[in-house]
Amino acid sequence: MKCPYCNKEMESGFIQCRDGVTWTPKKQLVAALSFLGKGSLHLASNTVCAYKCSECKKVIIDYSEN
Repeated sequence: MKCPYCNKEMESGFIQCRDGVTWTPKKQLVAALSFLGKGSLHLASNTVCAYKCSECKKVIIDYSEN
C-alpha cells in the first residue's frame, strides 16, 4: 500500500491490544473503558490490520475485516 501522505510504500502489520481496539472522539480517563465513551467505535476484539509509513510516521488502520 502506498502512503497517502508521502507516496512511499507502507509496511503491513497489526495493532494489538488485550482489551480490544476502540476509536474515541475524546481521550478517555480510563483507557480500558474507552468503549463506554460517547461516540466510540469498536474496531476489533484484540487485533486490527494496519500499515505504517517509516518515512512520515503515519499508521493507517484497516478495520473492514472486523
